[in-house]
Amino acid sequence: MPRPDRPRRADPRRLLGLVAVAAAALLPVAIPAKAFAIAVVLVKTTGAMSLSTLVGQAGQMSLGQGAFVGVGAFVALNLASRHAPLPVAVLGAVAAGALVAAVTGLPSLRIRGLQVAVTTLAFGVMAEKFLFGQQWFSGGAGGIGVDRPVPFESDRAVYYLAFGALALAYWVDVRVRGTKAGRAFVAVRDGEPRAPSFGVEPGQAKLLAYTVSGAVAGLAGAMFTYVVGRATPSSFNIYLSLNLVVIVIVGGVGSRIGVLASSTFLLALPELLPKTIGSLNLDPGRRAPLIAAWMLVVILRALPGGLGQLLERIGNRLFGARSGAAVEMGADASAVRPEQVATRAKEARFLRRVPRPLSLRMPSPAHLDASGVSVRFGGVQALDAVDLEVRRGEIVGLIGANGAGKTTFFNAVGGFVPAAGSVRFKGREVLASAGSSRPRFGVARTWQQMGLLTAETVEQNLLLAQHWIASYPAGVGILGFGGTPGTERQLRRRARAALAIFGLEDLAGHRVGDLPYGVMRRCEIAAAVAAGPDLLMLDEASAGLAPEEARALGDQFMALRAELGLTLLVIEHHVPLIARVTDYLYCLESGRLIAHGPPARVTSDPKVVESFMGRSGVAPTASAVVTPRVAR
Repeated sequence: MPRPDRPRRADPRRLLGLVAVAAAALLPVAIPAKAFAIAVVLVKTTGAMSLSTLVGQAGQMSLGQGAFVGVGAFVALNLASRHAPLPVAVLGAVAAGALVAAVTGLPSLRIRGLQVAVTTLAFGVMAEKFLFGQQWFSGGAGGIGVDRPVPFESDRAVYYLAFGALALAYWVDVRVRGTKAGRAFVAVRDGEPRAPSFGVEPGQAKLLAYTVSGAVAGLAGAMFTYVVGRATPSSFNIYLSLNLVVIVIVGGVGSRIGVLASSTFLLALPELLPKTIGSLNLDPGRRAPLIAAWMLVVILRALPGGLGQLLERIGNRLFGARSGAAVEMGADASAVRPEQVATRAKEARFLRRVPRPLSLRMPSPAHLDASGVSVRFGGVQALDAVDLEVRRGEIVGLIGANGAGKTTFFNAVGGFVPAAGSVRFKGREVLASAGSSRPRFGVARTWQQMGLLTAETVEQNLLLAQHWIASYPAGVGILGFGGTPGTERQLRRRARAALAIFGLEDLAGHRVGDLPYGVMRRCEIAAAVAAGPDLLMLDEASAGLAPEEARALGDQFMALRAELGLTLLVIEHHVPLIARVTDYLYCLESGRLIAHGPPARVTSDPKVVESFMGRSGVAPTASAVVTPRVAR
């Protein structure tokens, strides 16, 4: 008899958050004299939140974030001086910040890391020294200022305006993380070279990250205009940009709560604490730069995760750890039970329903037809005119010694290395297309080294693998418009179905890096299956598995074909596995094809035995001849 569901208990963390929000909302009532000063703090915190989204989610650094805030401030000031209503001025500032940030982020398509940060720093200096002083940009309003609009004339009212803007920035950060945009950002941050295998185009993801960050920075700038009433170039100098960086680092990169805590310590407390006691000067504002510098040093040394990590530890100690901690599993936890696939017919039928465009459903006897594929790295010929065919419904193996070119062939097919020749998938030439287009065509793959994002949960990885299926525009998804909620529900349902097929549904909320290696391998295959492929390319999926586990994995390959109708191309070093499950076998040596045919023939070929299995002196046989493939 099933147990009745227990009533859900209120999350203490959420209750504490509500208390903190209520306290912040009542602050201008309790301390009306500080309403203006704290409103300015909220504006700077909104700017820090914009940088946190960029750095924490997409891994892109900006040392000119203060300039993006300044762009929003001067655009809003210009529009307000021309009697534009508040919503129009704010939207103009948001659009201007997004546009300028996107243009500034263009170098990230070619360069990375410190070089991109220096580019944004250069823009910040240019904006302060030149752009903000131009009459055509500021409209002359910087010198005269503008009046606060009705009903935000008072300091208390403008405090709530800034408070609402910060809440909106917080909400945007939450929304980004729960949509295809946020998952693409994380893929670029944690595994940019492999991001295209999930259907993510790194360049587009980076530009979108700068755009979203710039939009929120523009919002902060608009709030600065209406809180302060004027803007000068010195208000958005390089010190503001560096101050925002310090707030994000002290708070913990990517931690929303950490940014709020850091801003409280570095910005709000100096405004709330008394500045003098008798004749003793205790003005913390004068010492704010020194305090920030010391906090930065201490955080980097003792707590790399920042205040957010500290708060999380305290919360876990007080209220218990959240799900997703390290997984304790038995010795047979990574064992594969192939009957799980065969008994999951309902999930299999659901996963086969993939919304692929009609033009990509072309019937063709050959799912993959590679002809004359060649890859050269400098003076090394990694692949030399390799021909390989994978027909619909087959399990085809690719073997060879280390360095034979097997993974290079996978990378050529997947668009990860430049290659000559022809690769046709279901009759469509794909060699010249971007690697991120392969999932849409119906090709999914795993990697020789783990291809999942180990810092993310199992479910997040499976959602990322379905990036191409989430057809809603990224901006629409962040705002939650259109069919975004329904699409996300479908993606989560597909993720659960794929995990159920592999018996992993209980691990959806666990971090991949906390799982045993064999389980991680199964999760990676489940992620590839969730992407709805027609052709599944597996690169040494049995690596690190015991012989019994490898045999069970081979049974699962055959069950995937039977239940999901998948075609498989498998790289393997495990000869018994590859000989048992494959219909056709290819062998590479030093980038050249030396044999292909039925598994029994290829594995007994003297050249294959000498090259792949490391034994020589075997008498040549007729099977040593590479024969043309015939219809079967």
